[in-house]
Amino acid sequence: MLKAINNGELVYVPSEVRLCRYFDTARGMQVKDFLVLDEPRCLLVVENNSEKEIGVNYNGETWYVSKRDIFKEGAGG
Repeated sequence: MLKAINNGELVYVPSEVRLCRYFDTARGMQVKDFLVLDEPRCLLVVENNSEKEIGVNYNGETWYVSKRDIFKEGAGG
């Protein structure tokens, strides 16, 4: 289980993990677009308000990734 992560910390995101961006509609949040990482990355946490996803900075924008797919940097797994 992923230990508590705070804004400003780094997380390790393996390759083949999906990142999503959302937009708000009258029916709720909808996926705006997504991408699948072709190589692993260490990304900066910018938002951690959800139980299932975490917001990370990727190419200057906030993208969301499932907490089950990431590891806290320097935690040894």
